[in-house]
Amino acid sequence: MKRAFTLVEILVVVAVLGLVFALSIPAFKRIINKAPLEQGIGDVVSLCSLAREKAIVKQQAMDVVLNETEEIVKVETAARVINAPDPTTGLMIKEAEETQLIDQATLQVDLEIIEPDTDAFALDEIRIRFYPDGTSETLTLRVADDDDAYLLTLDPVTGRARVVNEDDL
Repeated sequence: MKRAFTLVEILVVVAVLGLVFALSIPAFKRIINKAPLEQGIGDVVSLCSLAREKAIVKQQAMDVVLNETEEIVKVETAARVINAPDPTTGLMIKEAEETQLIDQATLQVDLEIIEPDTDAFALDEIRIRFYPDGTSETLTLRVADDDDAYLLTLDPVTGRARVVNEDDL
């Protein structure tokens, strides 16, 4: 025999579902709010890896340019001097080659350069060089939002990035 649900039973089920939904909202907010931070640290790591890879493959130094004020990270070819023929005389002369933008990311989180010390030189932007042998200059970087922060360090011997949650230190 079929039994029909009463209005009271239906209202109780709806109330329970509403309560479960209301209790899950803070958890969803934490997941959504963490996404820009995870994306930001991921962008920095991938751009450092790209710079290292391009330096090795092209046998040319690459720079990761970090701008604290605008929260922009970009990969560029490093400026270099090349031999080129003079257009009028045809003789070989030394000429500066312009940097070329490879890739960039605008972060939705705070970027703080810890090492090298940008305050000593009053800089908002710094270049970290990756060399064709896979090495790099030293970098310690803090990527943060209102609730959480990550520290990224570059190993100058391997040129590889290491990321740790600041809470884990």
